[in-house]
Amino acid sequence: MAFAVLPDMEQELVTFLAAHASLTPLIGGRVSTELATDLACLQVTALGGTQPWPWEATVEFQLSAWAARDDGDKAAANLLARTAASAAYDLVGQAVTDGHVTGADVRLAPLWSPDEDTNRPRYRCDVAFTVHPA
Repeated sequence: MAFAVLPDMEQELVTFLAAHASLTPLIGGRVSTELATDLACLQVTALGGTQPWPWEATVEFQLSAWAARDDGDKAAANLLARTAASAAYDLVGQAVTDGHVTGADVRLAPLWSPDEDTNRPRYRCDVAFTVHPA
């Protein structure tokens, strides 16, 4: 018996957050899996998850909310992290390429975590999604 492949939620999450109406005014679509800008942005890191059945997975991501390097605005990074955590719930019930999202869970509320080398303001939060193939 062959089962359908689960969706690529890393790419789906990047695309979703980059276009989210609540985040666009804060970061202008700057969402990536790599930190590639000195401007305010979100960085998405896949943390793995569980797949108890071939037709269901819970995938977890770390969202790093970075303030712009030059302004050092801790409050801006905090607002970005809280907004991203809230936006994650908007994926519930949505169709994604090759599947759909049936649940969301913020597993770690925004945590202050400035960059170790530059002290650039950053908050981190962890979100998980329950997904099913199409």
